[in-house]
Amino acid sequence: MRHVRQLFRWAGVAVAIALLFLAAGQVSSAVSPLMVLRVEGIALGDYHDAATHLAPLSNQVVDDANRDALALPTPTAGGSAPGAGPGPVPTTAPTGSPPPSAILPSAAAGSITGTVQDSQTAVGIANALVALSPGGLSTLTSSNGAFGFPTLPAGTYAVSASAPGYEPGRATVTVTADHNANLNLHLVSTTGGGSVQGVVKGSATGKAVPGAVVTLTPGSMATVTDGTGYYGFASVTAGTYTLTVTAAGYQPYSQTIGVKSGHTDQINVSLTPL
Repeated sequence: MRHVRQLFRWAGVAVAIALLFLAAGQVSSAVSPLMVLRVEGIALGDYHDAATHLAPLSNQVVDDANRDALALPTPTAGGSAPGAGPGPVPTTAPTGSPPPSAILPSAAAGSITGTVQDSQTAVGIANALVALSPGGLSTLTSSNGAFGFPTLPAGTYAVSASAPGYEPGRATVTVTADHNANLNLHLVSTTGGGSVQGVVKGSATGKAVPGAVVTLTPGSMATVTDGTGYYGFASVTAGTYTLTVTAAGYQPYSQTIGVKSGHTDQINVSLTPL
């Protein structure tokens, strides 16, 4: 009896084992032979399919449907692959520095020259200050009163001059390209000066010689004797002059005189007939 019970017990175990294998086969047929779990690119697979040959923890990317390796997406025009980094930043080809602007030659220049003179004697005044505006230029006259401003743009300028013992003088001048403008400034003395006067007569007769021309040089002072032979120069700047007298029918006459400020020099002249 005991053997019979053991026999049934082993038979039950065999049936249970058979049922377990049967259940396992049904489950295996219901589930795809390849089970893929993708974790950050790692595929776990079934080793029963010889065509797959997956190694444990393979890094191969597997297509769930076709079991083929997935190809990385090919970027298309106007797009980029998923997960791809930023594309290259388009750059503009350097065009180079622009050519320098042409330096145009300056307009042709003109100039101003002239003298500063005593208004009465026309003698040049040395070391007079001559200023130009616009432009702010200035210069001192030479020993004979000459001055100059070279290389000036064309335009209209005001020229002023000043010197000790004279009232300031001012004049306007226009400068044109490639031309020189000449300007003489005459300053009026403030020192009072002296005067020269006299009578011109004929040496043979002692009579007055009307119409005789009397000049003082340097300078541009000139006068003509009246009916009585009288001539006169008032307000002559102190200095040394040459007095010259000419008349028709007489030989020219000249002499050197000195004029002092505040004094009147009386110079009478006798002309010799031709």
